[in-house]
Amino acid sequence: MKRVWMMGLALLVVFFFSFQGAGMAAPKNNDELTAEKAVKLAADWAAMKSLVQAGGHYKEGEYKTFTYKGTSYRFMAGDLDSTKELMTELEKSLTKKAARQYVNDSGFIRYKGKVAQVEADGGSLLEWNKATAKELNSFKHKKVFELHVPMAGMKEMDVFQVTYEYGKKSGWRLSELPVLVVK
Repeated sequence: MKRVWMMGLALLVVFFFSFQGAGMAAPKNNDELTAEKAVKLAADWAAMKSLVQAGGHYKEGEYKTFTYKGTSYRFMAGDLDSTKELMTELEKSLTKKAARQYVNDSGFIRYKGKVAQVEADGGSLLEWNKATAKELNSFKHKKVFELHVPMAGMKEMDVFQVTYEYGKKSGWRLSELPVLVVK
């Protein structure tokens, strides 16, 4: 019995060091949200928001518009034209609750079985990937950061408060849309 126990321990040690030798870190608890990771998550959200506001990745001839109740709408591209596809993409950056809130606040509609949005051009000069973050509050599964986000070609920055929530299956996600801090 002692021999089996020693063999198991030896295998465990070999397994651990094989991660180290291959240049990989041993598996560890990944629920740490650093300032750098907070910036990356916010930048990922900004990129996703930009893609969604553009309607998705349109293929040639796919862009279609229509008028509904006096307002011009466009169908979402094929990669985002169902509620399930749209929510799946949004939930890569947002919690399920925040994704639902974004969809409701953004005026998406279902028309002829497809998701559509008001036809509008959008864009942002904010460079989220160059933001700096400072942790304001920390709770067990929730953190709040202040992000200073530069604008392309300008010296000024916008300041946002961003709240993150940790989910066992999904990891860290924005639990609320970034809030512009007026100073």
